Amino acid sequence: MHTLFGNLDSGNVHKVQMILTTIGELYRRVDVAQTKNEPRDEQFLAINPMGKVPAVLRQDGRVMTESGAILYYFAQGTSLWPGDADLRAEVLRWMFFEQYSHEPTLAVMRYLRHFADDPAAHTERVADLEPKGRHALSVMESRLKRKEWLAADACTIADYALYPYTRAADSAGFHISEFPGIEQWLARVEAQPEFIPLGSDGAVETLGFADYFHP
Repeated sequence: MHTLFGNLDSGNVHKVQMILTTIGELYRRVDVAQTKNEPRDEQFLAINPMGKVPAVLRQDGRVMTESGAILYYFAQGTSLWPGDADLRAEVLRWMFFEQYSHEPTLAVMRYLRHFADDPAAHTERVADLEPKGRHALSVMESRLKRKEWLAADACTIADYALYPYTRAADSAGFHISEFPGIEQWLARVEAQPEFIPLGSDGAVETLGFADYFHP
């Protein structure tokens, strides 16, 4: 059984929950919370020296990190990773967009507004990020007004990559109702077989950080 390290507040962790649940891979989850600085604990750093979640300890003993790489690995041989080379490039294009334009704005705004020690201290930074986040959502809206899915004619890991922090856009300070194309797309993703909602735990077993690392 695989072991997923990460917490239910993380959109990046949710991407991995989505792919594992979709393909029917059983996993246990070890809760690793950024708000407690647990990703920088020396025992977790021995698993992922980057000090970030998610990380997956595969049942063969190998460790995988970075949500996009994990999505890619587990999508092999499924319809979530197209066979056509042009479509694969399109999937990667949207995944890179997520990592460089979407996640650095929406995820950071959400974190500063709800999880930072003193959210009021970050008001100026949130305001600076707002137009960039709105631009990212507008790019998606333009695409999704014309297409049902971001990269292909069916759901791919590009949609999985962009779903969590788009679904949480309201908590970042946006009103997703302003983006009807995105709203309809979110509903399509949520209608996929074996979909797991953001904040849900689909693990066979869940362990606290101390329970796993300091039994």
